[in-house]
Amino acid sequence: MGNLLVALGNLFLPLGNDNYVNMDKVKLITAANAEKVRKYRIERNIDKNSVNFFNGSSDKETRSMILFCDGSICTSSVSAKSLNERANKLAKEIKVVVAKSEDELD
Repeated sequence: MGNLLVALGNLFLPLGNDNYVNMDKVKLITAANAEKVRKYRIERNIDKNSVNFFNGSSDKETRSMILFCDGSICTSSVSAKSLNERANKLAKEIKVVVAKSEDELD
C-alpha cells in the first residue's frame, strides 16, 4: 500500500504545451481569459513575475485558470471543460487502482 500512496502523490494533470500540475494541489479549474486572469492577479496582489503565477498558456490564447491550494495560479490554453474532463478521468483511474490494490490485500 505504501507504493500506491507514492504513485497517487505523483499524479499529474496535463495542461497543454508540455505543462503538468500535481492533481493533489489543484483547488479549482475555471474558464478564464487574459483579462479575467489579470483582474484576479491585481485583486490578490500577484505580480506576473511572481513565483505564485505561472503562464502555462505561453504565447497562445488563455482559456482557463487553475487555482492551487497554496493560493498560486496557473493559466492554460486548454479549455476548463477539457481540463476538468481530464481530471475526472484521472480520478476514475485512481479509484480503479485503489480498488484493485485493496482486493489484492485480502
